[in-house]
Amino acid sequence: MPKEIKRSTNPLLALVLAWLVPGAGHFYVGRPVRGAIIFVVIGATFWTGMAVGGVLTVDYYNSRGWFVAQMCTGAHGLYGWHRQKALYDVVFKQVAEKTNLSTQGVIANFMHGTSESNDSRDPTLALVVGEVDAELQRQGVAMLYPTENVARGYAGVAGMLNLLCIIDALLLSFMGVYGEPEPSDRAPAREAA
Repeated sequence: MPKEIKRSTNPLLALVLAWLVPGAGHFYVGRPVRGAIIFVVIGATFWTGMAVGGVLTVDYYNSRGWFVAQMCTGAHGLYGWHRQKALYDVVFKQVAEKTNLSTQGVIANFMHGTSESNDSRDPTLALVVGEVDAELQRQGVAMLYPTENVARGYAGVAGMLNLLCIIDALLLSFMGVYGEPEPSDRAPAREAA
């Protein structure tokens, strides 16, 4: 029967570590093998999505549901969001110059124009969304239909998997379980003939 080592661990620290760097929460609670596997799998899944879709994979403006899931990957998602935000900042400034709107006006119109409840009869919304999309295409970073679904799906699933891993590290910490369990002898006992 495996023996579990009891040690006091801070659940909040386990949660933050597990979110910030996938697998770090498991290292904290003494499960380095599980932590290493989580680190590799979550990172590989997220960055596969980024490789397929590019900088717009983590897209706050056009795909909020996937964005929330992607933020569960911690540092990976934050870096992707930083890159996406930097690109959009440049694009919004360029569109503001073309349309004689403020940068904040472009952002507000773009966010309203990409929402499902937009008023498609408003010519300013259509102009801003069209100009932003055209500028993204000119820069060669616009995502096309099948690519965006695959890319955002990979990065989002990585986040949802890490959410499960965060919960696991948190529960292990709450239970006070520390360390890897001892391997159990699963070989069937040989009966004497």
